[in-house]
Amino acid sequence: MTAARQSRSDRNTWWLVAAAGLGIAAIVLALVASACKGEEKPAAFTPAPTGLSDAQSRLVFTYLYYWYDLPNGPHSTALTNRPAEPDASYANAGWLRKQLEDMEYAGIDVALAVYWGDEEPSSDVGLENMARAASELRGEGKHPPSIGLFFDTGLIGRWPMGQRDLTDDENRERVYALVNRFYGIVPRDQWASVEGRPVIWLWGSWLGIRFNQGFFDYLYARFTADWGVRPYIVADNSWRFAIKGKLFGGTEQDKSRPITVDDWYSWGASLTGYREEGGNIAQIGPGYDERQLKSSDRTGRFTDRADGRFYQRSWDEAIASGKRFVAIETWNEFHEASGIADSMEYGRRYLDITRDAASRFKDGR
Repeated sequence: MTAARQSRSDRNTWWLVAAAGLGIAAIVLALVASACKGEEKPAAFTPAPTGLSDAQSRLVFTYLYYWYDLPNGPHSTALTNRPAEPDASYANAGWLRKQLEDMEYAGIDVALAVYWGDEEPSSDVGLENMARAASELRGEGKHPPSIGLFFDTGLIGRWPMGQRDLTDDENRERVYALVNRFYGIVPRDQWASVEGRPVIWLWGSWLGIRFNQGFFDYLYARFTADWGVRPYIVADNSWRFAIKGKLFGGTEQDKSRPITVDDWYSWGASLTGYREEGGNIAQIGPGYDERQLKSSDRTGRFTDRADGRFYQRSWDEAIASGKRFVAIETWNEFHEASGIADSMEYGRRYLDITRDAASRFKDGR
């Protein structure tokens, strides 16, 4: 063998040994990584696809009440309107699948799932069934809406007065634990997001709730630490300013201490028509009727749907406003007759109105 051939042979042998060494090193590193998996930081968040450019997208949200259990379970009575499905139930994945399919048909991008935690038996079971139905639909090549948290703060109104003080860390943790639980149930690829940030959407601050900026800072910090992504918090206008005075002294706002979140909306559009708070969100609804409901806080408020014209006018105002988001109040709150879902009274008429209007809204027409 010549010296040149010997040199090439030696180099080839060296590369084979080096490659083998690198392979062994890779295996060792993989084993170490596997052993340390429990100490990994949260995986990068990949938002659920909407088919729209995230930076410029116009999104349609709606409030999904999945607490029904027809024909004889919770929320099966005192319904001003009735769902089209006689077996509408949070325990029925088929019913939830139909809601998601109908939302896709109507052009809804985000289902804001009303969440009460242990205060409602539907909360976790229904959410699991909803996520399962969404996974099935995606597996079939369909595009159901992503799922976002609609934190119904009415549940805080059921807590003892002392626990409604959200300036207290222990009470803040009670709220955050429910937020964390919700997003622990919904698969990450189904999370609703704005600009890559998961949505936390809060109902009103009424019912004796005391709060300041520290409550929201706590939610931001805890969620970011646990999930590796900062949430996108949307709050009703009633959260605009901190509450001053003692907890039992009412809910007077302290205008010297404004609250900072990502966006604002104003609840009540199903009763009053188009509403907005100067941010990105146009709130609309089809009408309202609480005349058949009996409780101390019901006054018989009613807004006629005017054969769909009330809802259509609200859509026209929302489109003309140039807002980036539309929130429909509601998908199916049948007690208050503010739903647009398939129903015994209206059939699919409001789905068709929504489909046309959402198309115009997203096209900028």
